[in-house]
Amino acid sequence: MTQGEQLTNLSYLKEMSGNDNSIIEEMIGIFIEQIPEFIQDLTVNFESKNWEGLGAVAHKAKSSVRTMGMDSIGDCLEQLEHFSKGNLKFELQIKKEKGIDLSPDEKKNWSNVMHETTNDMELKHIPDLIEIFLSNCPLAVEELKSSLKQL
Repeated sequence: MTQGEQLTNLSYLKEMSGNDNSIIEEMIGIFIEQIPEFIQDLTVNFESKNWEGLGAVAHKAKSSVRTMGMDSIGDCLEQLEHFSKGNLKFELQIKKEKGIDLSPDEKKNWSNVMHETTNDMELKHIPDLIEIFLSNCPLAVEELKSSLKQL
């Protein structure tokens, strides 16, 4: 992002809503309310190394930010979701290699991630991807609040 460049673009939201300002206002309001939850959940799951949870939050947040036209942040969350599955795969592989029995949930997760191709180098990007999301969300919220005043 360059200075002065908008993080948000409401074109998709306007098209989706038929340019209905009440729907646009409602969707922006819901998004603004979701941001603190997304920030907290990403942070907690990352700090606790809950890769499944981190990927789930990234997946949920991805559609919300893309609705607000935040495509680069959506791409960031998509990578975070993919890399989280890779981290989960590595942890489960280690357990399997050590002969540790997987719990029923871990077996289910294994079937979901066993074919992931993420490597160690890509996993090192997880903190950077989280930082991009955390640093840009407050700016996007301010843009959206400004957009609300202009509707």
